[in-house]
Amino acid sequence: MMRQAIRGLVLLGLLALLADSPARAQNAVPDKVTVRDRKDGTIKTVEGQFRVGPAGFQVFSGEKLDKVAATVAPDDVVKVAIGDLAGVDRPVISGLNTKEDQKDYDAVRTGYLDLFKKSSAAPDRTKRYLKFKAVLAGSKIVDGLDADKGWKEKADAAITEWKDYLTDFPTGWEQWPAVRASTRLQIERGKYEDASRSWGRLAKSPELPPDAKLEAALQEIDLQIRAKKYPAALGPAGDLLKSASGAKKDRLVIYEIAARAGSDGKPLDGIDKIKAEMNKTKDASVHTTGFSMLGELYLAGGKPRDALWEFAMVETVLNQDKDEVFKAVSRLAEIFEASGDKDQEPRYREKLKRLRAAF
Repeated sequence: MMRQAIRGLVLLGLLALLADSPARAQNAVPDKVTVRDRKDGTIKTVEGQFRVGPAGFQVFSGEKLDKVAATVAPDDVVKVAIGDLAGVDRPVISGLNTKEDQKDYDAVRTGYLDLFKKSSAAPDRTKRYLKFKAVLAGSKIVDGLDADKGWKEKADAAITEWKDYLTDFPTGWEQWPAVRASTRLQIERGKYEDASRSWGRLAKSPELPPDAKLEAALQEIDLQIRAKKYPAALGPAGDLLKSASGAKKDRLVIYEIAARAGSDGKPLDGIDKIKAEMNKTKDASVHTTGFSMLGELYLAGGKPRDALWEFAMVETVLNQDKDEVFKAVSRLAEIFEASGDKDQEPRYREKLKRLRAAF
């Protein structure tokens, strides 16, 4: 009887362990989220499961993945090394990570596409990540191409892939880097209105926290102005001013000035007003927005040489934000192309290629 009782207790213990094993194994290998501190540039890595929701882009830890280990800004995320994915063998992911570190993006893309094709029964989190990595690897391949060697056609194909991805998977933390990657391609192709729509859709995502929604809306307005869709930018800029604060409010003031001047058909009338706003603060993000909008207004006012110097300020002086630097260099390449400068245009196209490698 005693032996039977002991056996029964052991069996119950094993059953309890097995019942608990999915929760334990769910994140046996955690995601590793590497983040750069925007103030001092230091790098740290947080382990857990990376998710996005109205409370923020967050890393969750603990046995049940219900404890917030960190809340991060999406643009501060340097890298996400995914942990365990349901339905995917861990060694396969590790092998693809190695190939990615070696910049063998053809192999990475092929590998993730193959995994995605086999993932029909996997959870959405798995399918979403696999397709994201496949499309991202495709963008990396395009990034390595020269402007005169098929880049435009391949870039357009990559833009279409990103559009399809964002339609098929409109949720998850991958939304943000997907829109960043797709709009960077659209910007270099001069498709500013398409890029503004991409950010506009993201700004309406119910998953995003308020600060990310606001930044997405700011990007939408910025690109509407670059596309010369001034009335479309004017209303939202004024509306967001009512609730924004700090540097983002200051940026919105500048956007509203630029949008109003453009809407009135007098873009140069906004120049001195923007300079006056810039003089009120030393914030680098506000100055970056200011110089960018000065460049856009000079361009719209038929003064490309003046615009050149404003964009050059973003490229060479206020160059902490690589996305804004990319926009500025793209504009500079366009200006040199329009002016027929056969020396500077290829030089700036090559700069764009080097900048792509930083993303």
